[in-house]
Amino acid sequence: MSKSKKKGKIIKWIIIAVLLLLVIAGVVLSRLSNKSSGPVGTYTSGKIKKQDLYKYVTMSGTVDGKSSVSITGDPTLKVTKLNVKKGDEVKKGDILCIFDNTTLQEEFDALSASSSKTQDAANYSHGINQRNLEKAKRDRANAISQAQQDINDAVAKRDQAYADYNAKIQRYNDINQEIDRTYAEMIDAADEDASKAAEAKWEEFKAQAAALNAELEADHAQLAGYDDAITAANRAYDTIVKNADDALQNAQDTVDQEQYAAVDEETTEKLKKLSQQIDDCTVIAPIDGIITELNISEGTLPTSNIIMTVSDASSLIVRGKVSENDILSIIKGMSAEITASALGKDVINGKVERIEMSSNGKEADGSSSGYAVEVSFDDSKLLLGMNANVKIVLDHKENVLCIPYDAVQKDENDNCYVWKADKTAGNNYKIKKIDIKTGFEADYYTEITSGDLKEGDIVITGTYNVSDGDIVALDTSEE
Repeated sequence: MSKSKKKGKIIKWIIIAVLLLLVIAGVVLSRLSNKSSGPVGTYTSGKIKKQDLYKYVTMSGTVDGKSSVSITGDPTLKVTKLNVKKGDEVKKGDILCIFDNTTLQEEFDALSASSSKTQDAANYSHGINQRNLEKAKRDRANAISQAQQDINDAVAKRDQAYADYNAKIQRYNDINQEIDRTYAEMIDAADEDASKAAEAKWEEFKAQAAALNAELEADHAQLAGYDDAITAANRAYDTIVKNADDALQNAQDTVDQEQYAAVDEETTEKLKKLSQQIDDCTVIAPIDGIITELNISEGTLPTSNIIMTVSDASSLIVRGKVSENDILSIIKGMSAEITASALGKDVINGKVERIEMSSNGKEADGSSSGYAVEVSFDDSKLLLGMNANVKIVLDHKENVLCIPYDAVQKDENDNCYVWKADKTAGNNYKIKKIDIKTGFEADYYTEITSGDLKEGDIVITGTYNVSDGDIVALDTSEE
């Protein structure tokens, strides 16, 4: 090969090498330029905060009475009288409904008549006793109704007396303000005539105040009597119920005693059962409460054995279900936060009252359908049947420095770190890797126990391919 050709080939390779070096230098300069003058990307961010952290188990449920009674009835008997509707408040002993006992009564009477030839006289006596029994039932219902009305009247009178008393107190306060005002006018009067006029008004208001004060003292002495009247009416109610129950039981005992005198044991048992069925046709409220479920209507047959439910509205709970993954974390007495659409943004405090440690059935995949949990509360804003959401507080920590959990990264040795972002210019930030240690973990935030961070510092959230010293743009809309 000639020297000229060899020389040309060397020059060619030198040119190629120079071009490659220029390309590499351009790339390096470009990265350096990006770090110093422009962001390498836009990332989400969060702020370091000091706040309370909580761990919750959530459930949804329904407001119910702490104690509820399901009332059953004979589904083969028609309802002839229905005295309540859903949502009504009832007192223990109130007649809720009456079933048609005509067939039962006819069967009872026929069995009694056929038991013996000597039963005619007994049947006559039984008829009288049976009428007495029905009368005792009616008398009991009427007496209880009247006693309840007496309680209501006593409460109304008491409420009116307190309202009148409070109105007089307001008038008394207003007059005292006038006394102060006219006294000031009398002292500050420009001349003797004005002073005398003000003094006359002052004396008049003082006389009014004295008279009204005497009335208030007399009224106040009578207020306790209104409260005593309510107490007496309630005691009278209890006495009337007891006496009416005793009278009803005596009438029933008389019927039972005379009708079994001349029949055999089998007939006796059948007659006893019929008598109980007849009694059960008059359904009585077993507790004070509210009708929360009603499955009957007047003139028709019941649609189920449970005809209605009475719930005690004086003590409410939220009853819901918790999954098997969370149930073992819950302990009776834990505090809870209750929300509901009816409350708006208000939150009611409650506590775990009861935990059913047995599952309420299975889902289609064989897993548990949940465990019943009851949360009690004292607030009166919620009503029976309302839907509510509950957060059961498993643990909490107060006023700790914390960070969004998705800002925490881990290296190959499982050590935690974050990318801290320091503002440079515009919306640009320079990021720096900060090693940290974490503590208490809540639903969204994690406690920072060590690390060169303080409240208000900004960190990148999410996982990105960034390096120490990179310049980035941050989306701060989520902060």
